[in-house]
Amino acid sequence: MAQRAMIDQVGVRFGIGAGLLFLVTGAVVVGGLPSAHGVALLLLATGVLAAPLDGPHALLLGLAGWAFATGFAVNTLGLLTLARPDLLRLAVFVTAASVTRRLGEAG
Repeated sequence: MAQRAMIDQVGVRFGIGAGLLFLVTGAVVVGGLPSAHGVALLLLATGVLAAPLDGPHALLLGLAGWAFATGFAVNTLGLLTLARPDLLRLAVFVTAASVTRRLGEAG
């Protein structure tokens, strides 16, 4: 029986993706990117990192991407708000993660 690598486990891939989102968020904050550029970069990273995940993990990564974008690219000090633009951003992040996961599954 062939031994599976740890990276083959979806939970490990999710953890790596969440860690990389954390690093991208740090770069957004330290680099002083305007909020629109920071959100776009985090959305792109979330989509790419969600591709090798399953459905539930991709949705959770989309939620994490939204939280990092809202808390650090739009607001400061991790402040999460739920105004209309924030909820729209949440829908976009979760949808992007779900769509790229399906594209990764098909590929």
